[in-house]
Amino acid sequence: MQNIFDHGKYQDILAVLKNKDERVRIQNQLLKINPSMTVVAAKLNIPGPIKNNKKIEAFFVAGLNKFEEMLLNAGVVFISKKEWPNKETGPERFYLVDAGAMLVKEITSHFEELKPSYRLFDLDVLANDNGTVKSLSRSDVNQPARKCLICGRPAKECGRSRRHSVEELQEKVSQLICVELAYQEKENIANWLAQLAQRALLYEVSAWPKPGLVDPVEHGAHLDMDIFTFINSSISLRNYLHQAALLGIMSRSANLSLIFEELREYGKKAEKTMFAATNNVNTHKGAVFSLGVFVAATAYSLQHLKRFDANDIKNVIKQMLKNLINDDLKHLSSKKFLTAGEKQYLKYGLSGIRGEAHAGYPTVFKYGLPTLLTSNYDWNSRILITFLELALHIEDSTLIKRAGDPAIQEWKNKEIKECLSLGGIRTKAGQQKLTEIEEKFTQQNLSLGGTADLLIVTIFLALVKEGLPDGLQNK
Repeated sequence: MQNIFDHGKYQDILAVLKNKDERVRIQNQLLKINPSMTVVAAKLNIPGPIKNNKKIEAFFVAGLNKFEEMLLNAGVVFISKKEWPNKETGPERFYLVDAGAMLVKEITSHFEELKPSYRLFDLDVLANDNGTVKSLSRSDVNQPARKCLICGRPAKECGRSRRHSVEELQEKVSQLICVELAYQEKENIANWLAQLAQRALLYEVSAWPKPGLVDPVEHGAHLDMDIFTFINSSISLRNYLHQAALLGIMSRSANLSLIFEELREYGKKAEKTMFAATNNVNTHKGAVFSLGVFVAATAYSLQHLKRFDANDIKNVIKQMLKNLINDDLKHLSSKKFLTAGEKQYLKYGLSGIRGEAHAGYPTVFKYGLPTLLTSNYDWNSRILITFLELALHIEDSTLIKRAGDPAIQEWKNKEIKECLSLGGIRTKAGQQKLTEIEEKFTQQNLSLGGTADLLIVTIFLALVKEGLPDGLQNK
């Protein structure tokens, strides 16, 4: 594990003492101007002459974000008044808090014991006591004295006796900060992936024109829903998408099929949330399955490779879903209620989205993603070009269900190929043909719902690849 003290500017005792005097001056000034409020002076207990660097600063800021969250959850109003996160003598931040000092001290004491790494924080709580600045101790709120990071004895006892060397303390502090920063990095990636997944849902429904699908202009094949229904649905899935990302990024298990089983339980709850948000209209049931799988698989891949690798993501998905066909289809004859895809499997032998998923979504990786990534147009045009390519190569169970006959696939492919031969969305003739296809789908009440689900995950992958944060590589 990296030693965080390899970088930073040496601070002598005079600089540290001078900074302490300055901190006291600021605390007193804040209380003088705001006598009815409580001041929290936040700093870190960092051993040795190196008091700050990029990692220490990042740890300080991330930890105080959690502290502020605790204040908010307690209903406490606060103002971040002054801060110097990159100060060479150590990062500092001062808060004015509109709450009694005893309550604030209870919160800071709880925060400092929340995680082993948070014991590095020193959150001094100060209040105006009849014109005198009073600093509250842990004993004032019936909390035990701080314990040593290494041996668990009272910290002051170890400090006075110098029981542990600076090198020992630095090694422990470095370990605590590195572990916490690694966790924060994973949490940040999970939040980022969930945001991109939600954007993918909204990008798909916003693109126009898409035959047989809801868009901002037309939804004739789906009279029970419109773009606002889809917006409500997309927003309702935020927590589920975050759970999927956390499942992938945090997992230490190599049993990917077991990870999928856990994801499926989250998905069942997400479906209920979606139906509640849409008045029982099925907007994203297929996307809950596929997008959840892609988010978890992408997170898992990024965790292990530290780069975006489409082939790796595909392989992770195949391992996650290796039991899908057998588990879902072997007992169909005894099921009382069948989905459209299950009925088609029994009647026509078509595996539909299950077959696509079990194979690792080859249509997405072979046709959808390359098309979207190589399209140099605005997002609406890129999405439509990709939509046509996916629709041409997918066995769309929603379309077959609406038509009642698999032969509809041949007609669909003929129409799309004609559109593409006219230049697709790049030419007026192609655009006109696409509009005609949309009108035909509306008139015949046909839908390409299966294609829409693949379009969503394709958009998600493209957003990930084109927006990788620092520390992650493209392949």
